[in-house]
Amino acid sequence: MLGGSVNAATLYRVRFGHYPDKIRAVFDFDDGFTYESEESKDKIVLRFKDIDAGKQIESYVELNDLIVRYFEIERDGEDLKVTIPLSEPIEYNIFYLNYPPRLVVDFGREYLNITYGGTVAPGIEHLEVKKGIQSGQIKANVLRVNLDQASVRPALARKQKSNLVDSFINIIMPWTRPTAEREHFYLDKVNNIVDENGGIAGINGTFFASTGSPLGALMIDREIVSSPIYDRTAFFLDENNTPYIDNIFVSSYFYTANRTRYKITGINQGRGSSDTIMYTPVWGESTGTNQQGIEIVVSGSKITKINVSNSNIPQDGYVISVSGPQVEVFSESIKVGERVDTAIKIIPYTTSPKNIVNLISGGPRILKHGRVYVSKHEERFKMDIARGRAARTAIGLTKDHRLLLVTVDGRPRRKKLRQKNHVSIGASLEELSNLMISLGAVDAMNLDGGSSSTMVIKGKSINQPTAGYQRRVSNALIVQAKEKELK
Repeated sequence: MLGGSVNAATLYRVRFGHYPDKIRAVFDFDDGFTYESEESKDKIVLRFKDIDAGKQIESYVELNDLIVRYFEIERDGEDLKVTIPLSEPIEYNIFYLNYPPRLVVDFGREYLNITYGGTVAPGIEHLEVKKGIQSGQIKANVLRVNLDQASVRPALARKQKSNLVDSFINIIMPWTRPTAEREHFYLDKVNNIVDENGGIAGINGTFFASTGSPLGALMIDREIVSSPIYDRTAFFLDENNTPYIDNIFVSSYFYTANRTRYKITGINQGRGSSDTIMYTPVWGESTGTNQQGIEIVVSGSKITKINVSNSNIPQDGYVISVSGPQVEVFSESIKVGERVDTAIKIIPYTTSPKNIVNLISGGPRILKHGRVYVSKHEERFKMDIARGRAARTAIGLTKDHRLLLVTVDGRPRRKKLRQKNHVSIGASLEELSNLMISLGAVDAMNLDGGSSSTMVIKGKSINQPTAGYQRRVSNALIVQAKEKELK
């Protein structure tokens, strides 16, 4: 028992209620009382004047809630003092009720706590974010980039040198060697991709297949790497380093000497049974195709060779590989030495960039002109991305053209990691939209997430990947300090 004075009112019970939008604490008294409150962002102190505590009132009351973990109740002279530490700077409401006399404290569950993590380099800042919602807490990391002082561009994972273990496995299990398509794109950790491209920080990029092939449009330093899917949202930069977020489609054709136009159905991807695929040097040394088609090798805008399959790709040109019904017609209309013209144009839906230099697609779009706009159905995303909460990676643009690169931590996959007070619940696309608004974004899009979500700064992983380690990915967005580029 905490003790008290004779004939004083008594606090005989403390009750709690947990609701989706709040926690309610109720202090029940057997008679009228007066109180004072001392309030700050990290604690509330209640002083009940000339009050006793009932025998059942404990001096330490544990709630184990994310916001309010415990109460401390103690005598302070003739008064009863209740100290309530707050884990986050939340909104709360304290009010008195009669019949019976009681004091009620409602603690909100929504909050936003942005901590400055420091300057990574001129024009590159790191922020740590905790956002409370009704379902729990979202933890995020943010790179805020001033494009007047820093640059951002996509980069591919590079082929890693084989070690002795890899060589031994290839000898005893030759069937595990990479297929022809797998040999053209690779997987690596984000920190390695950033380091190899001279970056100081970065995040994972767009979706990719198990072979490493990007799933969506990708352009690096004016060179198109891959084609878009369903005209999905993309982030891109023009020659003035102006950033954009918009849906895009790519118009791709080539013309033979007699001005016959053929549509290019894909760029740097496996050729199907009825395709016209363009292979550029980024694909590798050769196309790796089968003999069920025809290929023209173009160097300096002229046809240098005509092959059936697996053509070498010239460094100053490309290969057009055709399969299906068009093969016979196509083979009769081309000759070595003739000119071939290619027209590949990236067409944004609503914006007008001046000569796109770098581009990475993803999706869906989650913010448009400052409002939540989740285009998951229009862009035909499957349920594993469109619904539910997960670790997320996103790009946002502020009104003053600052770039926001964001990763949201999700629930760890391994039970052992969940026991280490890892409280981030991940985010739905709608929750991600609202988080981006809180950070000042007016336009934003989603990138690959889940176990791929990774942010690195100066060679170290800053976020907490759901697998407990960095997943190997196909591509990343690299952040570079301009002062480093000038040295």
